[in-house]
Amino acid sequence: MYPTQNDRLTLLRAVESARNGIVLTDPSLEDNPIIYANPAFIELTGYDMDEIIGKNCRFLQGEDRQQENIASIKDAIAKGESITTIIRNYKKNGGLFYNELTISPVYDDKGVLVNFIGVQNDVTARMELEKRISDFYSMISHELRTPVSSINASLLALEDGSVTKLSSPGAKLVKIALSNCKRLIGLINNILDWKKLQAGKFKLQLQPWPAEEIIDTVIQEITPVCILRKIKLEKSVESTAHVVMDPERITEVLLNLISNAIKFSPDGTTISIKLKCNNDKKTRVEYSVHDQGCGIASENLDKLFLQFQQLDSSEKRSKGGTGLGLAISKAIVDLHHGRIGVKSKLNEGSTFWFTLPELDYADIIRPHQD
Repeated sequence: MYPTQNDRLTLLRAVESARNGIVLTDPSLEDNPIIYANPAFIELTGYDMDEIIGKNCRFLQGEDRQQENIASIKDAIAKGESITTIIRNYKKNGGLFYNELTISPVYDDKGVLVNFIGVQNDVTARMELEKRISDFYSMISHELRTPVSSINASLLALEDGSVTKLSSPGAKLVKIALSNCKRLIGLINNILDWKKLQAGKFKLQLQPWPAEEIIDTVIQEITPVCILRKIKLEKSVESTAHVVMDPERITEVLLNLISNAIKFSPDGTTISIKLKCNNDKKTRVEYSVHDQGCGIASENLDKLFLQFQQLDSSEKRSKGGTGLGLAISKAIVDLHHGRIGVKSKLNEGSTFWFTLPELDYADIIRPHQD
């Protein structure tokens, strides 16, 4: 059923009333010029209609045309595909704004490309806030790392008795201080890792590694905490396999998942760690961690792997952390071309899992030298 004239008028009014800037371009004409712009686009850019019509959208880039995302936009247009990305644009008065741009092809009923529609969203405030947060975390982490490392070294010297012999209460206090110092170093490292990930400088050092050994390494490290909490760790391994991975980073992922399970588990409960192996190249191995904790509400599951997210709403069990652990874990698994997820219901515990595919040496990234 074809739209009536009234339908078309209603659609036009909707586009005219939209708060996002909207333009239509005509790829059949030379340089794919703008043939329509709604009032929100005029308001956003500061240009008059006669200064917009007939121009290619690149005029908003001014002289700033060496942006990384520009090539992706050109490629999508050349292929007649949709794309959403963020680029720097400039208003008529020269003011910079960050444009979250979505470009989609428009085909007629015969499948012929007739237009591109571009939807503009000014996300300058969001980008500036994210930069301020990033700069703040970077400053804090770098300023803290050296003194905290020095404190940690001094506490270790006290603990091993090389400086002086401590009384039993003194040794206990040093042990507590070391535990908190280690936790603080972990938080700082999380922030620095996230900065590397955002900058594209987080590289893997891949090698064939026994998948089961990752579990053994993490259990050895986490056991003292489990003893204090009277939490039992159960390990289940279907079979052994060597997988191409960065063992240090995959250990970090599994350690984070088990640490979270411990954090949100009642004392005296059991945490199950499983390793499944198969011959499917898309899922060579699967690690999973199941706890008997409070579980997670379904509406919060999609938020878990976002940066700076902490979902513990219980005031009596407020947990510390940067809110970056799961986001970093997801990024590490993504770099391995794997998948990560969670299954959970309130009051029924949670199962976090991640998979690693079968990689061959053609996939191995050369070790990055910082």
